[in-house]
Amino acid sequence: MYLIYLRDFSLTLSMKSIIILLFLSTITHLLFAQEEINKLTLERENLYRKYKETEGLSTGLFGNRSKDDLQTSIDALNEIIKKDNEILEELKSIQEDSRVEFTNKYNDLIQQNNELSQKNRELIELSERHKGYSKENHAILEATEEKQVLFLSLTAIFGLLAIVYIIKYFSLKADMKKLMKSSN
Repeated sequence: MYLIYLRDFSLTLSMKSIIILLFLSTITHLLFAQEEINKLTLERENLYRKYKETEGLSTGLFGNRSKDDLQTSIDALNEIIKKDNEILEELKSIQEDSRVEFTNKYNDLIQQNNELSQKNRELIELSERHKGYSKENHAILEATEEKQVLFLSLTAIFGLLAIVYIIKYFSLKADMKKLMKSSN
């Protein structure tokens, strides 16, 4: 019975450990991924600042924006769009990596759970077998004790009969000697 409680405790402890490790590895992965996102976001902010600077350019006639000023703004916006696409791709990659990692770890947990369940069944089977052996051993011990009691009882009875026989023998022998002396 205590063995079953110990087994349940160890199963619970190991499952908790596995879940904690899964959680910690996911957090670590997310922290590294967050660093990459932060780096890309800083690069985008720098590009946006450059774009804002190009918006302020007015090198054209009468202080207006020239065709080159507009092209510089368009180029800056295109760079921002490229960076936004990089950020989106990184987010998709992180999401896919997280999904794959979660799926793999989930499958690992299922496999470990199945292995633990199998070991649990084996442990219960061994425990039941042990109970059966204990009952058999108990029955054998009882039978052996009964045989020993019977043997000791028979030995005591035969010992008493031998003592009675010896006493009777010597008593009869003494009576015979007396009879023989009195007949002579």
